[in-house]
Amino acid sequence: MTEQAEQIPQATIEGDLEGPVSPPRDNGAIVFAAPWERRVFGIVLALCRDGRLPWEDFRQQLIAQIAADPDRPYWESWAAALEAVLSTAAALQRDEVDEREHTLLARPAGHDHRDDEHGHGHGHGHGHGH
Repeated sequence: MTEQAEQIPQATIEGDLEGPVSPPRDNGAIVFAAPWERRVFGIVLALCRDGRLPWEDFRQQLIAQIAADPDRPYWESWAAALEAVLSTAAALQRDEVDEREHTLLARPAGHDHRDDEHGHGHGHGHGHGH
């Protein structure tokens, strides 16, 4: 990943989220059971749309992860595919990925929220930095 990958149009990625890489859905909407699932999904899409991660590399790795452990929950396979692609590209070493994973998992429930969703102003010191 040291070189910029070709930017992939959003329509290509979204249209490609069918078949063997199709995420869980309910009435056509992608389903996330936990905040980390939405985060890891967003990270992959952002990296691919920005041209920093080749979509096809990720897609093939996701297919391989699902095939390797069909009983593993889908979003765990998605995260494993991202880790594998980043490690292979030497973008992050395995210990860096693990460290960042533990940091994110240590966040308190409700950490991800918009300013207008929690009904109070900032200045209450829960790490927003603004």
